[in-house]
Amino acid sequence: MTSRIARKQALWISPMGALAIALSLVSVADAADTTQIPDKPTSPINLLDNETYDFGGRTIDGGNISDNGLFRCFNRRGVTIKNVTVTNSPRYALLARGCSSVTIENFKMKNMGSSVGGIRFDKGTENKTVTLNSIEADNVGGHAVELWDTNGFTIGTVKANNTDGCGLLLNRSRNGTVSRVEGDGNDQYGGYATFRVANNNGGNIQVGTVKSRNSGRGFFSVSGSHGTTVNYVDIASSNKEGIYIQDSSNTVVSSGKVRGTPNCRIWGGSGNSINADCGGNIAN
Repeated sequence: MTSRIARKQALWISPMGALAIALSLVSVADAADTTQIPDKPTSPINLLDNETYDFGGRTIDGGNISDNGLFRCFNRRGVTIKNVTVTNSPRYALLARGCSSVTIENFKMKNMGSSVGGIRFDKGTENKTVTLNSIEADNVGGHAVELWDTNGFTIGTVKANNTDGCGLLLNRSRNGTVSRVEGDGNDQYGGYATFRVANNNGGNIQVGTVKSRNSGRGFFSVSGSHGTTVNYVDIASSNKEGIYIQDSSNTVVSSGKVRGTPNCRIWGGSGNSINADCGGNIAN
């Protein structure tokens, strides 16, 4: 018969052994071999689970991709893509749908004036735990960055110039933070904005800074959006309202300066406030 002490010794595992077992059970992202991806692909690049795609500063020409996105994340998790520039108007630079634990970092888009948009997290299937940082766009058709149906996101900086739509657009997304959105020439003669929340977006959205120049609007909240707080704005030369809060609730702009046509407007909804320098009365 095995003694009690022997049984204890048989079951005992050293701390280092326990750590090794734990690490073996964790899914760790592998580094994808991006050198196998051509400079001008003839078919979309389908991103895979638990892979890190580091392009090391390369430029990928998306001119051959007219359907969906140059990069596609469909029902995937644990994907990272970074250090890449997309050019020459694929339909989207990156299209994601039903993805979780996704990181996009140091991602640039330029000379995409004929595209439908830049980075889009699509609607219909929930996206979860999305991280974006150091996103730049210049001359992009549509919105530079658009999130639909995303629960849990952390966005660092988005800088978007000369876009046909918004710099950053959040739709029906919740529980997120945005550090800084900066744009110049975002739908300059239209009604979109450098930063827009729409389609019942919210709540629990915290935004650090919105800087906007020469755009349709600077900040625009509309169509049932709720629970967004913008800490600081620097908005000038908007073609329409610098800030427009329309049919929204519990939407707050805490500080800053706004100049537009008019500077600031609140229409409908409840619990909304603009505490920035609007250069006079807030229109309604």
